[in-house]
Parts: sequence; C-alpha cells; structure tokens
Amino acid sequence: MQMSRLTWSDLLIEDITPEQFRDWLAPWSGVLVGRVGPLFLNKFGFFFLRRPEGHIEMLDVFTGQLSRAADSHADFVRDVNEQWWQEVYLLSELVFQLHEVGKVPGSGQCYALCPHPALGGRNPANGEAVDPRFVTVMDVVIWQSLCAQSLGIGQ
Repeated sequence: MQMSRLTWSDLLIEDITPEQFRDWLAPWSGVLVGRVGPLFLNKFGFFFLRRPEGHIEMLDVFTGQLSRAADSHADFVRDVNEQWWQEVYLLSELVFQLHEVGKVPGSGQCYALCPHPALGGRNPANGEAVDPRFVTVMDVVIWQSLCAQSLGIGQ
C-alpha cells in the first residue's frame, strides 16, 4: 500500500459516543478527577480531554500521566495543525509506517504496543523507535484496560 499522506481519520479517533467515552475512560478513574469531555483520542489511545475551565489535558496511556496540552481550545486547535505537534502527540510518523505495512485500525480500534512500555516495550512517545512488528490493532476498550493494568492503575 503506497500512501503519500495521512488524513485526520488516520491519526484521530473522533465522534466518540457517550457510552464509548464512559467505557474507554473507566480504567482511568483513579487518574482522572473532576469533569472532562472528549475531544479525541490519538490512534494509540491517548485521550485529549476538555475541562470545563477551558484548558485541554492529555492522558498518556503509556505512562498513566495526565498533563496539560493547551491553555485553551483555540491554542489547542492551532497546535494540532502543526506538523511537529502531530509527530510528537499523534505519533504520525509511526502511524505512517504502520499504514505502509497494512496495519490500519477500524472503527472502535486503535494501535496497541506489545509489550506495553510499562512492561518493557519501547515508548514512541519518548522518541523510542518501534518496529511495526510489535504493534497490533486492538479494540480501544480492551487496550485501555490493558494499559491501566500494565501500569497498576485501578487494581
């Protein structure tokens, strides 16, 4: 499969139903406090969440860390459209490599690292190269649970 360019649907999981959001976020209840709404997930299951106060937070499912991604929705939209941001937060280069070898998640699916970084796998969010052989496609709800379990969250 030859690709010249990735689209937003190749990089993001959007149009999340309230039921999906609830189920996907459930394993992280020990990490998240307060009200949040979904913006989207990257294709590795990282949540980008909007807080009622207006700032955007990212939940990194490789580390279990919650961090501020932007001070406002406008700042976030500006950053999302930058190539450097897509490479860092959407792991666009790795997604491109996975598409080239025919690994493309369907609806309700994302990429899963085998093994999870908490269990000795490589962490592409830290700039570590990941061989596409160690990435599989999995249902988001299962990946979220495996990530939280791998990190010892919610046990």
